Amino acid sequence: MNRTKRISLLIIFTLVFGIIAFFHESRLGKWIDNEVYEFIYASESFITTSILLGATKIGEVWAMLSLSLMLIAYLMLKRCKIEALFFVLVMGLSSILNPVLKNIFDRERPTLLRLIDITGFSFPSGHAMGSTAFFGSVMFIINRKMSGADKGIIIGLCALMILMVSISRVYLGVHYPTDIVAGIIGGVFCIVLSTLILRKKLYNITNLSLIHI
Repeated sequence: MNRTKRISLLIIFTLVFGIIAFFHESRLGKWIDNEVYEFIYASESFITTSILLGATKIGEVWAMLSLSLMLIAYLMLKRCKIEALFFVLVMGLSSILNPVLKNIFDRERPTLLRLIDITGFSFPSGHAMGSTAFFGSVMFIINRKMSGADKGIIIGLCALMILMVSISRVYLGVHYPTDIVAGIIGGVFCIVLSTLILRKKLYNITNLSLIHI
């Protein structure tokens, strides 16, 4: 993907995020949130709650930090310094942008059917944004450095983790669906922006040997 396409993607993501931010408190936005809420809560059960409580823990700050440190150490061990730098940049952008955006939009969290207690603003979802930044970065790195059947399996698992963490936040009653969509867009934005910032180092490397996980 060339520089022009990356810039175009950033513009598109910004516009989509802006549209969601503008309409999330409108009648249409509330209708979408309510419809998705009803659909998700229709599957409420003890087993579902247990699984999604576990999934939401993966998106917690302490979990993301621990996983990030382990991944950085692994990449450095494998001498994938550019990929490690890319990952640090993505997570850094995500951790800075999310609280800034939350304080700009200062949207209160849902109050109905909340299964866990949490404070702070709602839009965009930090869990959705953080998990998208983390697992999306892993998908990008795996796509660059691996081949074979394992590559597709790991990318699929990463996508599943983003989905599970994101759904868990709505199911547990701490986010509106529009918060989640905005969070995912924010995470992808950080990834694309990082590839743009590091494009010379990422795409002018002569040694692109595969790593074995």
